[in-house]
Amino acid sequence: MSQTPLQDYGFKFILTCLSLSGLSLLIKQFRRLKPQPSLPLPPGPRALPIVGNLLDLTGEQPWLKLTDWHRIYGNLLHLQLPRRSMIVLGNAQVTLDLLEKRSAIYSSRPRLIMDELVGWDFNLGIMPYSSTWREHRKGIHEYFHLGVVARYHSIQVQETRAFLRRSLINPGDQEQHLRQLFIATIVQIVYGRQIIDMHDEYITTAQKAVESFSITRFAGTFWVEHFPFQRYLPSWAPGGKFKRVAKYYRHFVEKMRDMPFEFTKTEIANGNAVDSVARSMMAKAQDKYGGTKLYEEQETIARNVTGVAYAAGADTTTSASLWFLVATSLDAEIQRRAQAELDQVVGQSRLPDMEDLESLDYIKAIALESLRWRPVLPFGLDHMVITDDEYEGYLIPKGSLIVPNAWAMLHDPVDYPSPEDFKPERFLKDGRLDPTIRSPATIAFGFGRRICPGRHLALNSLTLFVASVLHVYNIKPHLGENGEPLSKKVEATSGVLSYPDAVPCVLIPRSEQSKQLILDET
Repeated sequence: MSQTPLQDYGFKFILTCLSLSGLSLLIKQFRRLKPQPSLPLPPGPRALPIVGNLLDLTGEQPWLKLTDWHRIYGNLLHLQLPRRSMIVLGNAQVTLDLLEKRSAIYSSRPRLIMDELVGWDFNLGIMPYSSTWREHRKGIHEYFHLGVVARYHSIQVQETRAFLRRSLINPGDQEQHLRQLFIATIVQIVYGRQIIDMHDEYITTAQKAVESFSITRFAGTFWVEHFPFQRYLPSWAPGGKFKRVAKYYRHFVEKMRDMPFEFTKTEIANGNAVDSVARSMMAKAQDKYGGTKLYEEQETIARNVTGVAYAAGADTTTSASLWFLVATSLDAEIQRRAQAELDQVVGQSRLPDMEDLESLDYIKAIALESLRWRPVLPFGLDHMVITDDEYEGYLIPKGSLIVPNAWAMLHDPVDYPSPEDFKPERFLKDGRLDPTIRSPATIAFGFGRRICPGRHLALNSLTLFVASVLHVYNIKPHLGENGEPLSKKVEATSGVLSYPDAVPCVLIPRSEQSKQLILDET
């Protein structure tokens, strides 16, 4: 089992802390930050001196431990960190009460030292709630709200069909083919550049940048967030590894933001730019602010917004699609039922199109179950409350991290009976989507004012992918030496973003007709 960065050096750091002359100041600070309120804090496990509950956030898949604790302490769970409280939300109702109904005070984000060191502080998804965030949010919303995403359908269809062809010609690397699909889709939408090679630097850059986000942003990973004086340690000292990690990843994050944006600027200057989000944002900025200092500000917003869209396009849809392949490889009946629906609605003489999705309820149910079964953000992204608040008789202190435990919500047996089973039919009633069942999309894409602005595009891409693959392929698991499907042994990776640690399955054309259809229509 791989070690987390914390496990690699965390205990050395504890020993270093204990030897520091300022230890007594840390103890005093910890005691001072523990509130002595008239209202009690929410219940939670016992905290250790100095480090609080940090050690409880280490190890593999920590969301499972916290989900178990919800059963003991309730759906409002308190953990003590060295400099602040962490409140973990364990069901959908509590989360909606706070992050939706009280969004005026629960919509900020904490400023993290690692965000700055790695270069992620341009990302509107993790910016504190402010006028700067609102400007960036307005910019991205204009290009990804429900009313405009239809303009991207042709690109989504084109790239999905290119995936079908790649999987037929080179069936040995489904995971990389799939990553190429979703990165190529967002890069063409945002920058107007096509990707035709799985080894394109736009793919490798995005993978490394997103990897850095997953590694560096979880509360228990790098202790510099909780002991800021650690920032002044040399990189070779115990506790200084975070500097080496930040230096390594910063190159990829900066390249992800700047390289494609500069490509589009060059294409505009040469008169070769095709329609894209970046081109449109720069044209509007030029028309309104050209020749003024405000143009530079607007260009920076465009650079940041497009960089965030590029990064986001490489995570949620990819993870859910990989889990779809893993889960359905183990259930031929799900595939049979989906293919029957596809044959009835689409027929066998063409590939699915976006317009078909409205009539494909079972396919949509598979996409929703893929989001629910293994969420890409098991802990969501943490919010921060900007003032003291009270909920159900408990104090939520100002500055607390508010963590929506998406795993617990999406595996709540009240909303989703037998939550460990992959059951698309849970979302159906009489063959149609049942509006009384809570959609996983209302949890998987975040909450309140911080909900993912690209959720409509992402869900369209995921559903089209499910329909297209099952229309022409059967998904078969690889077998181990004992004849058991290897898909049964797949685990979720740990980090802010979670993926299957392997995708041991293969796509096999349903028939010679399906094979020819792929070649003819892609």
